[in-house]
Amino acid sequence: MRGVARVHKFPVLKDGVNEKLLEKVRKKVDACLSGLFDKEDLVKVDGMTSFSFGSATVNVTVVPWHSGDVLVKVFSYLAENVKTKKAATEFLRLNADVPLGAFSIAFDNTVMFSCSLPGANVDTSEITGALQTVAAYADQYDDILKEMYR
Repeated sequence: MRGVARVHKFPVLKDGVNEKLLEKVRKKVDACLSGLFDKEDLVKVDGMTSFSFGSATVNVTVVPWHSGDVLVKVFSYLAENVKTKKAATEFLRLNADVPLGAFSIAFDNTVMFSCSLPGANVDTSEITGALQTVAAYADQYDDILKEMYR
């Protein structure tokens, strides 16, 4: 068929856990965190590392995604028991202006701000950017949201 542009299919993600990559990325994230914080500033529990930033707690974990990659998840819980109908429109508006990451409401009406990065080729700059963004937004919005939506 002449004149018809070809569309190339992108690879389909395959289920599975890449244990070697999971461990490699966890070490990379740990090294990044160790370079940014003193040991006593980090709390490690069950594969998750947390640190305080202002009034917020930021959590970092590396989890399986598919057979060829893992995710670096950076997140912070901002407010609990939020009235979701009142908050949903505002969060969608806020998400339009956020450069990296997003606000969301979990199943238990907890508001969180999070950012997930593919881990296979993640570098220190990207990890640091995710940490800075989540920390800054979480510290700025946790008190505001607790006050507005309780």
